[in-house]
Amino acid sequence: MPCSITVNGRLFPCKSAIGGVKQVWIDEWVDGYWEDPTSGNVADSAAAQTLKNYEIAKNSGSFQQTVTSSIDNGTVFYSQVLEITLPVLSATFSEEVADLLKSRLTIVVQDNNDNYFVMGLKHGAEGSGGVIGTGAAKGDLSGYQLQFTAEEALPAPTVTRAAAGADLTWTLATA
Repeated sequence: MPCSITVNGRLFPCKSAIGGVKQVWIDEWVDGYWEDPTSGNVADSAAAQTLKNYEIAKNSGSFQQTVTSSIDNGTVFYSQVLEITLPVLSATFSEEVADLLKSRLTIVVQDNNDNYFVMGLKHGAEGSGGVIGTGAAKGDLSGYQLQFTAEEALPAPTVTRAAAGADLTWTLATA
């Protein structure tokens, strides 16, 4: 059965966007945490959930979505990769990093254009690599470089942030 698609085209946009990640919010992922996206956006829903803020070093975060398509298998998915740098080592935060890296997470990524992307919407995101180090020279990073990866059937949807503050609290779908 052929696919039904909508093709609208797109004019070349004005040069008004910049790259990079401003900050991220993380919480433990649970099935049904988010509603299904509508027109690429996740709406508010049932019970309030709070995601914790992780401020990152300026110009040190990236969020990429790589499309993988197989003509032979008839599949397509999006590999979402977040890379962040968190300066200054501490014993307490090293324990938290260990917890983050062994958990399945829901992550909201704020880019430098103030778009908020939901990473790992349906299957969660997981720690997939990183470096914890002190560097070699006096000006080198003493901190954390972490990578998180999710694989989803759709690109990361956006969510609208209702109010400012360190942590994010949205009314979201729960299972």
